[in-house]
Amino acid sequence: MKKVLKFSIFCLIILGAWSCSTQKDRFLNREYHSLNTKFNVLFNGEEALDIGTVILASEAQDDFLNVLPVELIALDGEDENATAVIPSFIRAEEKAVKAIQKHSMNFNGEQKNDQINKAYLLLGKARYYDRRFFPALEAFNFLLGLSSDADVFYEGKLWREKTNIRLRNDELAVSNLKPLTITMSKKRKLYAEVNATLAQAFLNIRQADSALKYIKVAAATERKRTLQTRYRFIEAQLFEQLNQKDSAQIAFSSIVDLKRKAPRLYWMHAKLNTLRIQSEISGESPEKALEKLSNAFENENFTHLIYRQQARYYLSQGKDSLAKQFFNKSLRSPSIDRSTRRQNYRDLADEAFAQGDYVVAGAYLDSLLGQFPQESRQKKIVLREREGLQDVIAYEKTIRIADSTITLTSMQPEEQLAYYQKAIDEKRAKELAKIELEKKPLIGILNRSNQKKFYFYNENLVVLGKQEFASNYGNRPNTDNWNRIESLNRSIVSNQKQENVETEQIPIIKENAQSYVDLLPKSSTLLDSLSKQRNQAYLEVGILYKEKFKNTVLASDRLKKLLVSKPNENQKLNAWYHLYKMNELDQPKTALVYKDKIVREYPDSRFARIINDPENFKLKENETPEIRYESFYQLYLNQQYEEVLAQGENLMIIFSGTPLVSKVAHLMANASGRLDGLDSWKEKLKKLIENYPNSEASSQAKNTLATLETVNQSEKPTKVYLNYKLIFPVLKENQNQFQELRDEVNRALKEAKISFGRITNEVYDRDYIFLVVNDLREKPNTSFTLNDKTRTNLSTAFSNKFVVLSSQYIDIQLFKSWKAIQ
Repeated sequence: MKKVLKFSIFCLIILGAWSCSTQKDRFLNREYHSLNTKFNVLFNGEEALDIGTVILASEAQDDFLNVLPVELIALDGEDENATAVIPSFIRAEEKAVKAIQKHSMNFNGEQKNDQINKAYLLLGKARYYDRRFFPALEAFNFLLGLSSDADVFYEGKLWREKTNIRLRNDELAVSNLKPLTITMSKKRKLYAEVNATLAQAFLNIRQADSALKYIKVAAATERKRTLQTRYRFIEAQLFEQLNQKDSAQIAFSSIVDLKRKAPRLYWMHAKLNTLRIQSEISGESPEKALEKLSNAFENENFTHLIYRQQARYYLSQGKDSLAKQFFNKSLRSPSIDRSTRRQNYRDLADEAFAQGDYVVAGAYLDSLLGQFPQESRQKKIVLREREGLQDVIAYEKTIRIADSTITLTSMQPEEQLAYYQKAIDEKRAKELAKIELEKKPLIGILNRSNQKKFYFYNENLVVLGKQEFASNYGNRPNTDNWNRIESLNRSIVSNQKQENVETEQIPIIKENAQSYVDLLPKSSTLLDSLSKQRNQAYLEVGILYKEKFKNTVLASDRLKKLLVSKPNENQKLNAWYHLYKMNELDQPKTALVYKDKIVREYPDSRFARIINDPENFKLKENETPEIRYESFYQLYLNQQYEEVLAQGENLMIIFSGTPLVSKVAHLMANASGRLDGLDSWKEKLKKLIENYPNSEASSQAKNTLATLETVNQSEKPTKVYLNYKLIFPVLKENQNQFQELRDEVNRALKEAKISFGRITNEVYDRDYIFLVVNDLREKPNTSFTLNDKTRTNLSTAFSNKFVVLSSQYIDIQLFKSWKAIQ
């Protein structure tokens, strides 16, 4: 018996080993590899794919405020152009590859393992969900080249067109899927998905009416309730996009009528859309219905959507304060999704912008920026919008800080103490109110009075204790001997690994009224500086409101505040001129008052010239500010520095409220430095930084100024390179004879057999231009024989010529010291 058993086992092993070969086309081999592929490798691969799709479906977040895509393929915040973060898709691909490599039985171009086509299908799906679409397309194309049954063929064709859609080959997908919807039987389980995919392709090419036709078919034939609800929701959104509100209302209502059969998220969005459309059509207020929804326990996870709908309704009714209140309630909801949070911040920013509150709009845009993934297109758009408000926010901040500081310093000491004490009390009250709001009522015996609680379990007492500690001791660190001053004055080691430890002193600020009063500036110089900064900020932000945002109300308010704040003459003239221009059309009498002030009190100013001769200060036909600036910049490159200074004054007015103003000021500062030397250059750069602190030109000016501060005329360079320059000073009135002088210098140098580089013309100051012979490696003999025909004025240039090192020449240009060494 044992021998028979052993012999049977031996025969089975031999038979199994013989049937493992993929090189023999026998029934046993085919069945073995088919079963092994189906119930082992493919089973595990399909399980991994299912796990990945379940994770994707549960974690991905839809943006219901826009038309939903037929299929989600990325988690919220993921870059769709990068591979997926879900590892199950990689495992599914590995199993598919293993099935193909180890169980494929290809004889004379015919596949004998009927499971290999499913392995290719799994391979394509895994790559598709991993967002590697070109490899996925390759797998689906290979599958369609195999002979397979109709189900696998149709599924492979469907997934190939899905991949084409992801690769933005939407027209190709449409041409391939349209015949499939005609030839495929409606009873096939893929029929609804094929129609939905075709609808997505039409959506991508902006053909909403065609998309609507196929998504309706998909919704009517889909058997899975979740997908059916999704398709029905997309159908309703498309009806609304095509401005067919009645049909949209019916489609949304069909989802609402499903009640608990529909996924709750879809039901809630459909209900809210039904109420919104009904309100738009009939004018009926949805307030009671929305309040009922928010009070229902089963809607606890959707209050952010309900509050947002209420906010949007109040916004449409012009009730801005109520709208803002409900937007904030929506934002505070614990279950809020990212897309709703984004849209709330977007709506709040837009509303603040519409009301002219640009600082608040900037704060909302800052919050909105944090809701987008890095380097996303949406984030770049919002960032550009936020940067457009940067100057306004900075100027308004300067005004707010300077105004409050000046106002507080003008108070009596008793008033200052009372002001800060009131602020401290209000801060404490807000913190206690917040605790009371967030604290949930206790039940039964646990609902005891706060007085009977242990100190650290009583939130009110803890807050009061913290405030009392801050008032008495300040913001002391959590260290030993915290109450001893000598301990607090010890250094904190910032890095124990460094041999030379860095130390920093701990500032002690007690949170009481006297501490804040002591921080107020006492120096008149500092207060004057604050006043100057505030006045300049009033002027710049007023011009920005006028020119960039076309908000004449805010512009007029800021400029009038400037006029009562003791402005300097230039600021006063600017304010009068812009107030004149703003009132010129609507309030000519008011405009005439400002015009008379400018012409009468400052008749020689550039503003008076513009008023008296406006035609000469307008841009030419088809000339943009950018083109005008380019021609102005060309003057600077051509060393026409005096013309730069002359035209720049007028361009400062023409370019008011644009970024070009600071650029013009920068070129004027550089031109002034080239004509008048280092001190004038530094002075103009400092003025530029003061007037336009947040501009790109200001940043460049700071870098230049930092370099100039290190320049010292008396300091000699440690290394001297033998690179000489031969210089011929020429009066500007003789510059029309430069070419003759250049020819004469060139002749004389060649006769003397002196090797030299380029000969250039360089402006020295307002009177002289230098003809500079560059790249002389040896100090030349400065005695030259002049041609008898050389003019007297040119011979003067020869007699005043001098030789310097390149490093010395830089000092001569910076400090304008040539006359001292001639």
